[in-house]
Amino acid sequence: MEVLSATGIDLWYVGTVVLRTTAIFPYAFILLRFLGKRRLAHLNYIDLLLIIAFGSAVGDVMIYDESLARFLTSVIAITVVAAVVKMLNEFSAHSVLVHHAIDGDARMVIHKGEILKEALESEDLSEEALLSLLREKGIDSPKKVHVAFIEPDGEISLLPVKRH
Repeated sequence: MEVLSATGIDLWYVGTVVLRTTAIFPYAFILLRFLGKRRLAHLNYIDLLLIIAFGSAVGDVMIYDESLARFLTSVIAITVVAAVVKMLNEFSAHSVLVHHAIDGDARMVIHKGEILKEALESEDLSEEALLSLLREKGIDSPKKVHVAFIEPDGEISLLPVKRH
């Protein structure tokens, strides 16, 4: 049932997109709230996969008609993704082994002012990139750092050299 306006736009299709978006967006929002607070600036691999999976399932059902993206199938997919992420988060919270497998570990990259080149290589991080991260923290030289770690989320944490 195609209803075209004077501009040639299929009003039935536009109405369907509006209706499907109005239904799926709040559903996805409720599931994300169920998953708990997520620090968007510090995404781990599970968070990234959640964004990709939700984006695909939610976006497809918003813009494609029922023959290409079935609404119920998308709801099931979104629900399964949310359940798996919730399960992984629970396991991660109660198991150090699972937490390390999902999030990884911090790696020391500066010790007593010296850059640990092997650690940088393991992290696929150049010395220039490390120096840039230090500058973002207001440190202009690794010599001013007692110890620094690259955290699992890619941020740098450090303890400056104590001044006496």
